[in-house]
Amino acid sequence: MFGNESMKTLPRGAILLALPILFFATASFALLFSVSGLALISASDTPIAASFLGSQIFTSPPPEEGAILGESTVTEEARPIILRQFLESYYSPLAPYSDLILAVSQEYGLDWRLLTAIAGAESTFARNVIDGCNNAWGWGIHSRGTLCFDSWEEGIRTVAQGLREKFLNDGLTTVDEIMARYAPLSLDNGGSWGYAVSYFMGELERADYHE
Repeated sequence: MFGNESMKTLPRGAILLALPILFFATASFALLFSVSGLALISASDTPIAASFLGSQIFTSPPPEEGAILGESTVTEEARPIILRQFLESYYSPLAPYSDLILAVSQEYGLDWRLLTAIAGAESTFARNVIDGCNNAWGWGIHSRGTLCFDSWEEGIRTVAQGLREKFLNDGLTTVDEIMARYAPLSLDNGGSWGYAVSYFMGELERADYHE
């Protein structure tokens, strides 16, 4: 109402002069709003997994501390993205095999984080291994020699099967119980192996990528 009364009191020439100014001001505001929106969209492109998945990542709020073996809240749909980006953040040679790690873990009934977390504790996700050995898990490495695999695929499958048959099937279902057989020497230094495995499992659970 206030705008209409003001226009009535203005001379016709002043109104005609004001119309182009009003048009350009409105157009400029609309352009500025559009550019700002594009800038915000571009800025959010980097963490695409988190922004795309949103609340679909978790079946319930993720825990603050390292997760318990077998009790993940991350949905199956989110796991391939999280695992691949997690391994890529560590520049791991295992990153191209993230889908295989998940598939084999499911085949043998392993926690989806376990194979990766053990590789983190043993070799910083396959970054510190014997050349051509394809063994990121310290599997079969002892004073008598080192067990090597012909490929990463063979290593992933062999270790997954071994964890199922020699650990979980024997009732060892926690990280500490697995450590007592897998890395018994670690018990002498406060259980550092178990701490590292639990730590990396917690990072995966929270999709906390390496910087």
